[in-house]
Amino acid sequence: NFAQNVKDGVTPVPITASITAKGTVLSPISVTSTRDLDFGNDIFPGITKVIDKNSNSAGKFSIMGEASKEVNINITSPGVLYNGTNTLPFVFSETDGGYKITGGTMVDFDPIIPVNANIGADGLLDIYLGGSVVPTYKQVGGEYQGTIIVEFNYTGN
Repeated sequence: NFAQNVKDGVTPVPITASITAKGTVLSPISVTSTRDLDFGNDIFPGITKVIDKNSNSAGKFSIMGEASKEVNINITSPGVLYNGTNTLPFVFSETDGGYKITGGTMVDFDPIIPVNANIGADGLLDIYLGGSVVPTYKQVGGEYQGTIIVEFNYTGN
């Protein structure tokens, strides 16, 4: 017995075992800004201009990551578009966002609320953004721009 051996001055021989610690880090998500959200050259003062997420003028991001893994989509809206010091209000409706995997159907989401989506079996996921600009009747003419930022992160699922 261990205690008796120590008492008798005999050094016990330890019994050992080992395991390997291992894990695989997923490939980072890559994103491409495929298409700008373009309201065109015909925004009329006092008339709201709406771009549907399914139109060819909708914004589009394409991401590539680990197949079937869940990602969080977090969008930051500029709130206004700028032309120098002039501003043009920009808003999202609760269905202005959509995501789709290859061969899948569009899933609507509210762009101002972060949402989780699964990357497709081919490692691809497309995100579409519509929106509206709301010019005043006295809106100063010219080209207005703003930056929409989309952040993607694996959720661990």
